[in-house]
Amino acid sequence: MVIGMRGKRLRPALLLLSCASFGPICERAISYAALTEMIHTASLAHDDVIDEADSRRGAPSAPAFWGNKLSVLVGDYLLARVFELATHDGDLHALHLLSAAATEMGRAVVLECTAMDIEATEETYFSVIRGKTAALFSATLAVGAHLGGASLAQEDALAGLGESFGCAFQLADDLLDLQGSAAETGKPHGADWILRHATLPLLYTLRTAPPSVSDEVRALWRHDTLTPENQREMTRLVSAAGGFDYGWKKVKEYQEHACASLEAIPCGPARDALWHLCTDAFPLPVLPPSSAWRPFELTEKGIP
Repeated sequence: MVIGMRGKRLRPALLLLSCASFGPICERAISYAALTEMIHTASLAHDDVIDEADSRRGAPSAPAFWGNKLSVLVGDYLLARVFELATHDGDLHALHLLSAAATEMGRAVVLECTAMDIEATEETYFSVIRGKTAALFSATLAVGAHLGGASLAQEDALAGLGESFGCAFQLADDLLDLQGSAAETGKPHGADWILRHATLPLLYTLRTAPPSVSDEVRALWRHDTLTPENQREMTRLVSAAGGFDYGWKKVKEYQEHACASLEAIPCGPARDALWHLCTDAFPLPVLPPSSAWRPFELTEKGIP
C-alpha cells in the first residue's frame, strides 16, 4: 500500500538530474535515488497517522488501510532499511547528508505538532517547512551532486537549490490545501485548518489585519469543530486580507532563489530540466490587477 501508491517521484528525479549535471548517472546514484524516496514514503506513513488522514494521493492512506500501529512500524522499517543500505554503501558523506535530513524532518514535525497554532510566528512556520520538506530536497540534490563529482561549492549550490525548491513546494502545498480541491491534491480539503495547523496565509492575516478582523478569525478558530461554513468564512477573511496573495508571492521568491542557484552548475540538458522543474512545478495563480503584494487595507465600507 505505502510503496505502491504512485507519487510525483520528485526526489529521485532531482537526485538523478543533479548527478547528471556533472557527468553520467552511475548505479550508485540510482540506488540513492531510491533511498530518498523511501525516506519520503516513511514520512508520509507517519504523517498520515499524526494527521488522522483517511486518504493519500487519491487512495486510502496507510492508517486507513492498515491501522496506526502497522503504519508506524512500516515507516520505521523503511527508515531503518534506508540507513542500513546507505551504511553498506560506505559513503560517509552521503550517509551524513541523508541522516541529517531525517533528523531535521523529525525535529520539524515535533515543532509543527507543538507550536504551529494560531499564536505561532511566521519564523516558526518557515522553520517547520524547511525541516519537514526542504531538508530532504536539499540533501537529495547535494547527494546527487556529490555522486556526480561536483566540487564542494557546486554541491552547496545544489543544496541551496533544494532548500528553496522544498520551501516553494511546501508553501504551494499548504496554499492548495485551502484553495485547491481534494481531486487536485489527493487529500481532504482544508485539512490543515481542521487539524488546527496555522499555515502562512492565516498567520499573515493575524499579523497585518485590523483587530476586528483578527478577532473574528480567532473566534472562528476557537470553535470545537470547523464546519464547512466556518472554513468558507475564514477563507473569505484570509483572502480579503491578502493572505493567499502573500503566500504565492513567497512561493515565487523561493522559485527565483532556486533558479539562481543553477548558475553554479554547467550548462546542459540536466540543468535545463532542473530549471523547468523549478519554474513549472508550482504554477502561480493569475491574480487580478487589484491584488498587489501589499498588506491588508481596510476601506471605509469594510473588507474590500
